Amino acid sequence: MTQAGGGAGRAAADRARRIARLAWRWARRALVAGALLAALAAGALAIAVYGWDYPVDELSPDRGGPLVLVDRNGLELARVPAADGRPGAGAWVTLDQVPAIALATFLVSEDEGFFRHRGIDLRGVGRAVWLNLERGELAYGGSTITMQLVRMLHSAGQGRTLRNKIKEAVLAMRLERAASKRTILEQYVNRAYFGNGAYGIEAAARTYFGKPAASLSIGEATFLAVVPRAPTAYDPLRRLAATLRRREHVFGQLLEHGVVSADEVARARAQQLRPSLHRAPRRAGHFVDWVLATLPAEVRARGGTVRTTLDLRLQERMEEVVAAHVAGLAHRNLDQAGVVVLDTGSGEVLAMVGSAGHDTPGGQINITIWRRHPGSALKPFVYALAIERGDSPATIAYDIRDVPSAYRTTELTQPERGPVRYREALAGSYNLAAVHTLEKVGIAPMIALLRRAGLGPLAGRPDDYGLRLALGSAKVRLLDLASAYGFLARGGAVRPARGVDRVTSWTGDVWRPARARDTRIVSAETAWLVLDMLADPEARRPAFGQELPVDLPFPIAVKTGTARGFSDTVAIGVTRELTVAAWAGTFDGSPTQGLVAMQAAAPLVRAGMLIGGGGAHLTLPPRPPRVEQVTVCAASGQLPGPHCPHHKLEHVAAGHAPRATCGWHRGGGAVELPPEVRPWARRQRERGGRHLAAR
Repeated sequence: MTQAGGGAGRAAADRARRIARLAWRWARRALVAGALLAALAAGALAIAVYGWDYPVDELSPDRGGPLVLVDRNGLELARVPAADGRPGAGAWVTLDQVPAIALATFLVSEDEGFFRHRGIDLRGVGRAVWLNLERGELAYGGSTITMQLVRMLHSAGQGRTLRNKIKEAVLAMRLERAASKRTILEQYVNRAYFGNGAYGIEAAARTYFGKPAASLSIGEATFLAVVPRAPTAYDPLRRLAATLRRREHVFGQLLEHGVVSADEVARARAQQLRPSLHRAPRRAGHFVDWVLATLPAEVRARGGTVRTTLDLRLQERMEEVVAAHVAGLAHRNLDQAGVVVLDTGSGEVLAMVGSAGHDTPGGQINITIWRRHPGSALKPFVYALAIERGDSPATIAYDIRDVPSAYRTTELTQPERGPVRYREALAGSYNLAAVHTLEKVGIAPMIALLRRAGLGPLAGRPDDYGLRLALGSAKVRLLDLASAYGFLARGGAVRPARGVDRVTSWTGDVWRPARARDTRIVSAETAWLVLDMLADPEARRPAFGQELPVDLPFPIAVKTGTARGFSDTVAIGVTRELTVAAWAGTFDGSPTQGLVAMQAAAPLVRAGMLIGGGGAHLTLPPRPPRVEQVTVCAASGQLPGPHCPHHKLEHVAAGHAPRATCGWHRGGGAVELPPEVRPWARRQRERGGRHLAAR
């Protein structure tokens, strides 16, 4: 039993020794493999850190700075921080301009070992790992100030993944080789995000306290310096209590390190902090917002100076005019108005007023780029299409309820005018005549013409708009309408509006927007004939009367439009030099007290022409060579017969003069009317109205 027991013990001991030797063998292999991997990782890290230099150009204060928008004469409109968190020129401060207590707070709060490490702090990483394990979540990153700066410059918005952490660590070590600690700290305090659009300590001081960073008190400086740790959690405006608690924690660290005295902390605590937004006023706010929305993202990211097309002098005058106009008509429930002034030839936006006060309640809406019903402002395109197909200003349109048969004319309450020439129908804005003309040319071709003119998208089928398209059933933008009306003075071609001339980045690169191509929608002859009708004050008088806002010291082609309900009124005026489009009404669609466009919107067109023209005598294009003058019967629009009582001089495109002689007027004053006109004539006789022969 003793021998057997001893043998079993020796066998067990042998097995234990074999297991131990095997375990040691595997342990040695693991250690060797680990050492090799560590050596390889160290080598790879060394190559990554020392094999490439840091791109020091990225540290330029001017690189990727803000967008500074200026008008056509170089006057500043707005300064917009770069989207990637780079403050750029004008907001950069040296360390000498930052209170020492703010720098100390940054270091204590973010990176106590800043002056010891070479980009990464292993103790800080270890502490972050321990805290993350303790909390069971990735709440701590262990990033140094250098790593945070690298993230601002190279991976902003990319998320805190392990891959990005490794990238930031490598670049941080490269950066430490390329720049001094002082340079890195200066970069950090100028690029850190402080919330509410403030990048850098200088912008933060001006944003929250309305003063430069150099003027911050101890209380203000320490308060701001804790914000970059978590700009949302420590938002100075929305999380004031949380920010003060974080500052209190940092005060303890500052006292521990002997950076401040107890008396200084007591004074800082006693100071009542009331941070609030101090924004530099933005001039031409609606225009600036529109321009920023049109710039490509990569152009915005580079920063620089945006030379716009705006004339700030004209803009500010028009802002005053719009505000005064709205105030003067408030008693009739008109609560808003807007106006856009274009250079007719180039399409450049010279002024854009989107509402009566960009910074007033609801005033942020830019009505010039909202889709609203334009009322009768689409009628010139109806008649342009008809003339393009062979009609002329002498062609007769029927302003009669009985035609067209396809339309419920009982919905239109405007008085019947009978058979009228296009000239009178368009200048007087007769609804029934426009509907009749649209029925003749077709809704689908009309939609196609409007789309070519840039008034799209006009989605849907022709039936969705119906014949009321002639009266503004489609919604369009005032800015697009102004551009489209340019065809009148540009020989039938439309040029889209533009607000940017060029962008010069902080590095000197120049970007220019692609020049939009002109789109020809009608011939030069058709364009001039429509313009001539709209510029005829005598043709306008029967419908609108005398002493109108659009009666100016120079000729102007003008059209107004009033939508159903009187909530939208539009007026557009065109000369060779300027195009002015105005809207007036209510943003919420509630009706005004019977205000029509000639009262509500036309005065703004008048002001835009007079102020924009600067006292000059504005002009209309000359008559094209292929437009000729003919004499027609005032009633029928045909060549005068021997019994026609009244003749009119009319312009027509070459080859499109009337060929038939008037057959309406007979001897002895008799009148033979076309069948379409007879029901209207009968109603006229029953009402005792003026007889056609008197025209």
